Amino acid sequence: MNRQPPLAPAHAPGASPTTLAGLLACGLLPSIGLFAPGLVLPAMARHFAASPQAPLLTELVGTLASFAFALGAPLAGRLVARRGGRAVILPGLVLFALCGTLPALLDDLWLILAARAALGLALAGIFTGALSGIASLPESQRARMFGGFSMAGSAAAIALFPIVGLLGHASWRLAFLVHLVALPVLLLAIALPPALGRAAPAAARHGPELPLNAPLLNAPLLRLLAVAAIVGMGMLVGPICAPLYLAGLGVSDTRVLAIPATLGSIASVFASASYGWLHPRIGPGGITLLALLVSTAALAIAGSSGDVLVFCAMVVVQSATVALMAPNISATALACSPPDRSGEAMGLANGMMFGAQLAFPFLAALVRAHGGIGAVFLILAALAGAAAMMSLYGARAPRPAGAAQ
Repeated sequence: MNRQPPLAPAHAPGASPTTLAGLLACGLLPSIGLFAPGLVLPAMARHFAASPQAPLLTELVGTLASFAFALGAPLAGRLVARRGGRAVILPGLVLFALCGTLPALLDDLWLILAARAALGLALAGIFTGALSGIASLPESQRARMFGGFSMAGSAAAIALFPIVGLLGHASWRLAFLVHLVALPVLLLAIALPPALGRAAPAAARHGPELPLNAPLLNAPLLRLLAVAAIVGMGMLVGPICAPLYLAGLGVSDTRVLAIPATLGSIASVFASASYGWLHPRIGPGGITLLALLVSTAALAIAGSSGDVLVFCAMVVVQSATVALMAPNISATALACSPPDRSGEAMGLANGMMFGAQLAFPFLAALVRAHGGIGAVFLILAALAGAAAMMSLYGARAPRPAGAAQ
């Protein structure tokens, strides 16, 4: 038989506090790497106004990292499976710090775009390597760490925008210095065990175990990719759609427009923190179904409400469901992937989640042209409801052939 047993969890029966701190610290970087330039894009557009195609290229500065992340995440998962998480995370952190701060020194939009693309690939390695490391932890730590990883990203988002706003007020170039946070994270990541995340243990599975020769793109993973795309688009409801909807209700004060996104970020921290409590009680499938049903109701009410308070409350609820689903995407990918390809599956699922955000502005513009901004919420509600039904069907589907009994 050519079946090779996956590696045992590092530091069994539990990983060291240093290992846990290094993995959680990596969770700070997605919010910083993907969203830091957003507040200074108008200033960049003014600075490069004389450059050819400046408006388009400046907009790409804010989106190209997400695209590179989506492309690089599956490849990063494959590298982690072969070499271990630390071998991918450490160079990723160095590149993140270097490429993230380079725009502060560059005066060419094309070079800045190249730096942003390289940063997205580096972030894919950091993100996927850390998640693979969490996946290989003992069961007693794994679910709490998935939630903690997501909570670290939510907390980083709360702190990020005031810091970027303060730096960007002096110069748009200074805003890119926030990427230097990767250097203290690097000091923690150096202590990660070399083999951490190289393969997920069989005990990590929550569904029927698949044999090593099972296809990566099996039916459960394909369903998960569809759910991940919907969750990824749902992440943009608060920061992009909510201000437009409130403006349509006659709200023009920017302080009020920022309330849903701010409260949503705070709610996301609490939702992420609850993941470790919910996971052992209802499992990844139960969390998916619960989050999608709540999201369906929240989006439907938000899209049809003419009351500012009701709308804001539903946007906060939607933000909480997205925060609950973010760690669950990785946990579900782990449960429905072959044991030796769990890192690749998690990279693919998270790549789909963030990659779908690139298509969202185009889809939202098309929907708005025909039904207004409220129709965007209603379409997302319909998609979330369809995903809930698909997940319910998947939970009742028979076990795949070759699964362990």
